[in-house]
Amino acid sequence: MAEKNKPVAEIIPFRRGASLDDESEIPLASASSSTAVAGRDRLGPVALNLTGKPKVWFLIGPNGSGKTALARWIGWNVAGEGRTVLMAALDPQNRSLATWFSNVMQPDNNDGTQTARWLRDFLQHAMDRMESAILDFGGGDTALAKLVNEAPDLDAVLAAAGVTAVACYMIGPRVEDLASLDALERAGFQPAATVIVMNEGRVDSTLSREEAFARVLRHGAFTRAVARGATVLWMPRLEPEVAAEIEGKRLTFGQARDGQVPAGAKFAPIGGFKRSMVRRWLDAMVHEFAPVASWMP
Repeated sequence: MAEKNKPVAEIIPFRRGASLDDESEIPLASASSSTAVAGRDRLGPVALNLTGKPKVWFLIGPNGSGKTALARWIGWNVAGEGRTVLMAALDPQNRSLATWFSNVMQPDNNDGTQTARWLRDFLQHAMDRMESAILDFGGGDTALAKLVNEAPDLDAVLAAAGVTAVACYMIGPRVEDLASLDALERAGFQPAATVIVMNEGRVDSTLSREEAFARVLRHGAFTRAVARGATVLWMPRLEPEVAAEIEGKRLTFGQARDGQVPAGAKFAPIGGFKRSMVRRWLDAMVHEFAPVASWMP
């Protein structure tokens, strides 16, 4: 029982990230006001319907941000519909996309200048054939930056040929993950179809996604892109051990969900609880990406 007249301590609710309110913005090393492009009219993504049009998806972001996982999910959906799409793996450290899909194109080497030339030829090929494509870039990629430097109106060049550029930035909760978004936006690569995907799989499980991404969500590089029309989506969390098992066994998401293994495989399929997690994740992916369903290849 409390003593009479003893002061009672004020109870202040604990709130993670409270210090962010007055925290100064962390500058990005790649940002440079001298490279900003002014005066280019942009169309916002609201009501942007790309149904029936060939699209080139530029998957951009740091290593481990989920680019290849998203490419696999998109490619798996395309294959499930009995269609084909051009695919290219440009990440010098991770070209595993070729283990899930046949005919994945790759540059001959990792030289940035030569890869930029290869990329230009690949895009010309897609334009000539009027085909959709998925480009899986590496973290810290320089090939796309070099090409944008040579042709700041890259998205307009593609559009003139009847192909729509879809810039997809995979972002984790680190402010540094915004570097590619900031640099390419400032260099003039600002397609009307731009999507920023916040990967919940990179979030500490003890934090909410809003808490984990607080600094990213308030950063100027992010808010500027959203203000000019970028769409923001959340990539649902798939437990790391489940994702690692799927990748380690080189399973498609359908095989993981259905408890199947590739023909001739000598390992066991994904277990029952894990299959349930995969099924839930796939349903959540469809829901989260529904706003840009017409943007898919």
